[in-house]
Amino acid sequence: MTPDGAILVFDLGTTNFKATLFGFDGTLRALARTPTPFRHARAPHSEVPVDAFDAALLGLARDLRRQAPDAWAAVRAVTWSSQTNTFALLDAENAPLTPLVVWNDRRAADHTAPVEQLQALPRFYETTGVPGMSAEFMAAKLRWFQDQTPELWERAARIALISDYFTWRFTGEFITEAGAAGLTGLFDIHTLAWWKPALDIVAIDADMLPRIARTGDRIGAITPEAAAAFDLPHDCVFVTGCLDQYAGAIGAGNVATGGFSETTGTVLATVRCADDFTPAPGSGIFWGPAADAGRYYQMLFGDVSGNLLEAFRNALPDRPDFDALTEAAAGAADSRLALPHGLDTPALLACVRGWADSESRGDAVRAILQGVAEALAAQLDALCGANRPAELHSVGGAARSRVWMQIKAITLGIPVRAVACPEPTSLGAALLAMRGIDGTPLDELAARCVALESPVQPGG
Repeated sequence: MTPDGAILVFDLGTTNFKATLFGFDGTLRALARTPTPFRHARAPHSEVPVDAFDAALLGLARDLRRQAPDAWAAVRAVTWSSQTNTFALLDAENAPLTPLVVWNDRRAADHTAPVEQLQALPRFYETTGVPGMSAEFMAAKLRWFQDQTPELWERAARIALISDYFTWRFTGEFITEAGAAGLTGLFDIHTLAWWKPALDIVAIDADMLPRIARTGDRIGAITPEAAAAFDLPHDCVFVTGCLDQYAGAIGAGNVATGGFSETTGTVLATVRCADDFTPAPGSGIFWGPAADAGRYYQMLFGDVSGNLLEAFRNALPDRPDFDALTEAAAGAADSRLALPHGLDTPALLACVRGWADSESRGDAVRAILQGVAEALAAQLDALCGANRPAELHSVGGAARSRVWMQIKAITLGIPVRAVACPEPTSLGAALLAMRGIDGTPLDELAARCVALESPVQPGG
């Protein structure tokens, strides 16, 4: 029997913040969204003021409450999905000393010594599951604050990822989720503990960092202050969410060993669920802990994704919608045009913008869709070699395009299936909350709540 009530999920993305209400059968009851409230104080800084973060959450809550008052009154759990390596420094009274410094902030471009030292640690990849780091990781920016703002750093008592601050907002406790912490490069993904050799390099004490919870852990009741601020039931509980890419995998039903899913959005990401930990140096594959002990998610990222289609669309004078664009590719020839190989992301973006003046829409879009499908094939090759999965589950905006799904199926040589829910990342977090409430295994919840569209076959 399906329980009554609703799950409230906040999705703390880089482009948008969203809030959703789900029933215990996986039905999406209400959705609200708002642009992520960035403040670019001065380039290359990328920041979200903490008061703007708080205001965005409250605004989303008001919107949902207005849309679905009965479901709002029946909320039984709050949870989240999120980006990571976005963080704030807090003082000893938990007051913010900094804005939320977003992962794509480039202030530490000249402060990469700590990430280079981290990667040189013996068994760094085997311990952290991080195949490589850059100035966009939190570790580099912590060094920047130490070097550039020593007086502020002296006052810093806590380091909170964006999801840690969100958790504190609702529970009054500083708790981080193992998968989000894992992508900092400061964390042992097997013991689920902060890794002292890494903390020593960044010159921080473990007591500055939150305690660890596994995704799907029930933390307890939200605080009376949070219940009052958000007008939520006082018996509402808080359950630890997870990294947005892992939540998307769960929302696609990728919860058992050997499962595969992909997201084609701003980035292209492919995720495999695995019970065997076999890191291969040079593979570029990230590893992170899944909800069940002894289980991992493998993940590959890439910039050859929907960002190219968006760049092409934005260069057109009439800025057509994406459905019209992808349909324009249906009748175009496969080989008329192709994405050039070997270009970095800025050069690729410049290339597709140039096509807006020189190529037909059908040819240009076909080349972009095909190029992304080939990038997806390369990610699958890296994750599973010739042992392709029986089918691939797709989420993200591209999963709404039948033309794009067909091109992917033909390129991969396997069926590709879209998730019926329009917000699979939030659905994945909702499943974790359901598990946190009554202990129902994730595979049973996925079978109950995740609906897939008919498979798109390689043969059409």
